[in-house]
Amino acid sequence: MILYKYRDFTKESKSRTLEILNDQELYFSSINSFNDPFDGKVHLRFDGKLNEIKAAQIRTQYTMKLRKENKFEGAKMEDIKLLVDGKFTDEYINNQKERNNIASRIQSMHNKKGVLSLSSKCDNILMWSHYTYNHSGVCFGFDFSDDIEYSQAKKVRYQTHYDDIWAWLHTDEEIVNRILYSKAINWQYEDEYRIVKNIPGTVKFKPESLTQLIFGSKMKVEDKIEIITACEDNNLKPKFRQALIDVESYKLNIIDYKI
Repeated sequence: MILYKYRDFTKESKSRTLEILNDQELYFSSINSFNDPFDGKVHLRFDGKLNEIKAAQIRTQYTMKLRKENKFEGAKMEDIKLLVDGKFTDEYINNQKERNNIASRIQSMHNKKGVLSLSSKCDNILMWSHYTYNHSGVCFGFDFSDDIEYSQAKKVRYQTHYDDIWAWLHTDEEIVNRILYSKAINWQYEDEYRIVKNIPGTVKFKPESLTQLIFGSKMKVEDKIEIITACEDNNLKPKFRQALIDVESYKLNIIDYKI
């Protein structure tokens, strides 16, 4: 599967776009830098009767005890039940301060992640407009099939409402993973895929993972030459393509670009 990354090539952003080619790495952003203020917001339900919550927490605490620092460790169910019985009371589950602490802890855990946003589409008019400075930039096409650092791309779910998450039933990590891959339905046209790392920052990709470079319909010839030269200098061999405005319909045609 080819996944695409749109980039502009203005005077201000040119150097960062060229770094992708020169350094063979992509930047995983903090969720706080995203352009959607609804993205990544933690919304949890804390309702339920004490016996229901205890049953759910036995499952949650058991899961958390089994996995610690990616190593499976033994956990006795009797110990988990004692832990839950000792901590979870009517006073605890109805304490608003405790509920706020849980939500804040999960939000903090979520915000520390690094996210790379990609798309399955390379011909979306709106994305070319929004992310390539009015079609004057470039779109990178990647095939990460053989690149373990980028092998965990997951499709984003688009919804009309926040996920209905019952806080007592899930571990913090499970909740974060649900939130990371859900967005408002208004963004559905992007057909986004995300790869998530524990922290923001750059991650190297294999040179052969870069399979395509698509020039925007309004990209300057000198900018195309600069990108082609950067590929040659770094022994990158993507297929160069060109986005063209269709003469009859509101669409873009992607054709091979002849050097």
